[in-house]
Amino acid sequence: MGIVSALLTMMSGVAVGLRGFLDYATAAASAANDATLDLATRQIRGEIPPDVSITTAATVVVSALSIVAFVFFTPLGLISVYLTASGAVRAVSSLIDEPFGDPILTGLDSLLGRTRRGMRDSYRRRARARAEGPEVSDRLFTGEWAGLPDVTCVLVSSRRKTGWNPGVFVITSDQWYTLGEPFDLQMPDGLRTAYPLRKQTTNEVLREGVRYELPRLEKARRRGPAPRA
Repeated sequence: MGIVSALLTMMSGVAVGLRGFLDYATAAASAANDATLDLATRQIRGEIPPDVSITTAATVVVSALSIVAFVFFTPLGLISVYLTASGAVRAVSSLIDEPFGDPILTGLDSLLGRTRRGMRDSYRRRARARAEGPEVSDRLFTGEWAGLPDVTCVLVSSRRKTGWNPGVFVITSDQWYTLGEPFDLQMPDGLRTAYPLRKQTTNEVLREGVRYELPRLEKARRRGPAPRA
């Protein structure tokens, strides 16, 4: 359907251009004729010297320049040129198996899409900030406290940490940890992000790491089951 859409666009541009140009050229020629007749009338009245030549050359010149003026200096002319040119280019691109949409419509769709995504992301950030409450210091608990006995410890943060993705190495002054899958955790003082950490017991190649000093491990009763890290 790409080639059909492109051809319809091109034909629409041609149709709009022809109709618009005929109306524009007719109006321009009529105006030139009226101006010539007005000059002749003024010459008959003696307002213009009789030796001044009055011809219809202006009408011919106006008619010749009408297409240029219509195409480049009228909104309808610019629209017709755009439709014809974009349709032709899209038709050629469809024939060589590299089709693309109308540039303006595609750009508008992309802009609207980015705007909608930006608004959704902004709403989610504000909603999460309200759920998290004031920013507080990170807290460290055992894996059993979070219902994750197979991890060494769980770091609980009031804000999501940039770059803390699954598999990242968390490097402290005395130990390296591998970060598991972060998950949300509802605490009495607000929504928190939990980062499960497993102590590295074998030598592994460093892929990506963040330096961080863990807070003091807290003693707390077990919370119960939690998402698997």
